[in-house]
Order: sequence, then C-alpha cells, then structure tokens
Amino acid sequence: MNLPLDEYTKLLGAEVHEVKPGYAVVKARAPDSACNFNGVVHGGYIFSLADIAFAYASNAGGRMALALDMYISYRKALKPGKLVEAVAREVQRSGRTALYTIEVCSEGELIAYVSATVYLLDKEPGAPCN
Repeated sequence: MNLPLDEYTKLLGAEVHEVKPGYAVVKARAPDSACNFNGVVHGGYIFSLADIAFAYASNAGGRMALALDMYISYRKALKPGKLVEAVAREVQRSGRTALYTIEVCSEGELIAYVSATVYLLDKEPGAPCN
C-alpha cells in the first residue's frame, strides 16, 4: 500500500525508506534545531521518528491503525547532525490490536527502544476517523 508523506514527517526532514505490512524504516539527519538546552537532540524528536515508523508499518497492511499507546526508553543521547534510523516491526497481532517494537539507532548504537500498540479499524488508511 502506498501511503503518502504527511506534513509533520516533511517538517522533521524524515524520509520513509521502506514500508511493507508490519514493517517500516524511517531515516533523518537530526538538525541543530532539534537540540534541547543540553545540546543533544530533544527526546520529542526521537519519539516522533519512532511514531512515524510505527504509523507506516501499522497502516501498510491496508487497515487503518490508530495508536493506543507508546512506551519509550531512551538509551543514549543523540548528537545533532547524526543520521538516525527508526525501524518498526510488528511483533504480534490479535483481533483488533497489534503490538510493535521500534528501535531508533544511530551509527549502530541503540538510541531508544519503543513498544507500541495499535487499534485496527475496518477502514482503509486515510479515510476519515468519524
């Protein structure tokens, strides 16, 4: 399924490199503007990249998937200018929910680990939610 880039993904400078049902790879080069007051990339930027990969992986199967939860564990600080990659993988699907893991890495090192759950609707992605 061909899912379009949304405006937020473009705003972050993220690129979707691979998408298939239950799997997605998103890459970006962390800009200086994403730094917090400690001089490292803001956790919100890292979380957003994980969320984008999660959204593409979970919606690629042709059913609209809406996030129920995301839990993130930050493992290492990310310096600006570094290439960062978020890889989302479906772990388990049962009925109307599916569980995902998302690993956010830079230069082979784990930056953040995310576990997330989606609720699956009987609609195609991109259809109005109401």
